[in-house]
Amino acid sequence: MIKKIDLFIIIINIIFFGYYAIQLLAFTDEFALNNLGFFNHAVAGLSEIIGIIFLSFVVALITIIFRGIDKQSPFIYCIFTLQFLISVNFWRYVIKNSPGETDLEIITTNAILFSFLSILNFIFVLKNIRKI
Repeated sequence: MIKKIDLFIIIINIIFFGYYAIQLLAFTDEFALNNLGFFNHAVAGLSEIIGIIFLSFVVALITIIFRGIDKQSPFIYCIFTLQFLISVNFWRYVIKNSPGETDLEIITTNAILFSFLSILNFIFVLKNIRKI
């Protein structure tokens, strides 16, 4: 049985990954232009691959809701590691004040979102370290 706070964290992750998956898969051109500042076919391909990975995370997290978090450590650690490293990468751009061809405000917003989710997932891992 999943506790309410754990369920809340999982649902937040589903919404988060679902939003980015839709943006990356359905609105690839606009997403790349708004978040990266430019668009080409290589960027589109990479964006779509990341969107597919995020969509896979959504499916797996929904499965965890129904099957429980027992023995799901590799997947949960993978999500935490991905979110943490992406947030560190975004903060690197913010600290160096080098947004490239996009806006520093957009990168800062993404850094805050990924950092928030990383912290939530770290709490989730700590709370459930014996179960996962």
